Amino acid sequence: MTRGFGEVDLLQEFVPDALAFPVAMATQLGAIWFALVIIACVYRFHDREDAVVIGGLLVAGTGIWRTIKIVAPVPRPEQPLVALESLPTLLQPLFELAVVDSGAGFPSGHAVTTTVIYLSLARYLSVGTRLQRYLGAFSMVSLVGLTRITLGVHYLVDVVAGALIGNTLLLSAHWLAARAPDHRVSIALSLGVCSASICLLANLLVGPFGLWEVALFAGGVGGYVWWHFIAVDRRPIGFGEPS
Repeated sequence: MTRGFGEVDLLQEFVPDALAFPVAMATQLGAIWFALVIIACVYRFHDREDAVVIGGLLVAGTGIWRTIKIVAPVPRPEQPLVALESLPTLLQPLFELAVVDSGAGFPSGHAVTTTVIYLSLARYLSVGTRLQRYLGAFSMVSLVGLTRITLGVHYLVDVVAGALIGNTLLLSAHWLAARAPDHRVSIALSLGVCSASICLLANLLVGPFGLWEVALFAGGVGGYVWWHFIAVDRRPIGFGEPS
């Protein structure tokens, strides 16, 4: 039973083959590596606590979507936008790496990542107005979601589910932080450790053994230990409070 209703075909009809590579590059806006670059920039140029909070929530979100894919794997659409062989030889490995069309299809990990990262940026940064920041964040989430569908690696329901997971995580974290504002970093990091632990346990029980889950767990625990016992200078270096 398919999860789609023809949305993949519809989007692919409007995207010429010549734009396949740009679409694959645009989908990197929701990749884990790009999210880590953003967090590093926030840590270096804006506010260290905000960066660590976003990092903890990213680990938590990643643990959630990976656990779902491990416990209840469902297939992807398997409707590539273009055949890999039709691309220039030099672009083929980059396209294959960028698309990420292996593994279970539900939910979209890119949708979870973009929701956590860009909505967090809208909350913590002070560029423009609050409305402008959130409109920009929703635009980024929508853009990345559309690229995943257009590339033929996710259905719309996968993207929507990923966005809902990300939003639910953010709302839960902010609700907890509002009741203990002095511990918002610990809350985010703890959510990351718990989620990564569940993900690793699911991987060990269901299999096959994956280094991704081990790395996620190590990152979650390592981040918690580093912030609470190793990090020395935690002072904010931001440009002011969000408006």
